[in-house]
Amino acid sequence: MSLVFTGKYWSIQRFVSGFANNAYLVTCTRTGKSLIIDTPDNPSELIDAARSTTIEAILITHGHQDHVEGFGDVASEFAVPVGIGADDKSSLPDSADASIDVSAGKRISVGDITVRAIATPGHTPGSTCYVLAAGSDETPHVFTGDTLFPGGPGRSSSPAALKQILESLESHIFTLPEQTSVLPGHGEFTSIGESKREYSVFAAKPLDPDLSGDVTWA
Repeated sequence: MSLVFTGKYWSIQRFVSGFANNAYLVTCTRTGKSLIIDTPDNPSELIDAARSTTIEAILITHGHQDHVEGFGDVASEFAVPVGIGADDKSSLPDSADASIDVSAGKRISVGDITVRAIATPGHTPGSTCYVLAAGSDETPHVFTGDTLFPGGPGRSSSPAALKQILESLESHIFTLPEQTSVLPGHGEFTSIGESKREYSVFAAKPLDPDLSGDVTWA
């Protein structure tokens, strides 16, 4: 399954495989240079599409198995540098060229497009979101992995982890322009504006100190 978004400077293709995981191929329309975001199981369709571009980087949102299960196949096909949060790096094979620095604020350029890394710990210690910005006349997009979905945050392993996700969202994600498209690691898309409106309902209530797991804003 492939869904294409086309802007003035880029195209985004989505591929659904693995545990209903989204993987993305982001391509500069002028140069044909591209990057891959996440590598779930059975990435054959992703690989086939990527062959028609010049892959320059693989970016991983976080180290959970369902997002890296197809990494070996993708990395075997495209021997390019990889970016993943430092605290999730152990989820990749030792042979992976994890040389792209995706610490907070770092920028990765591919052709005419730039992706900015945002450290968003909580779902995992090394969870990282990536903001695509290609020009002032483009709608920005943020690839959130399992940090943010329509209707709620990613699953948290403890109350402390939930608080960390909420801090990541409040400090770094909900500060993005409201028109920013949210492209998560599973499921359908939303926007920052809609996510903030949903979150306001949740934030208006006292936070249960024992709350964690699969949390919804409603």
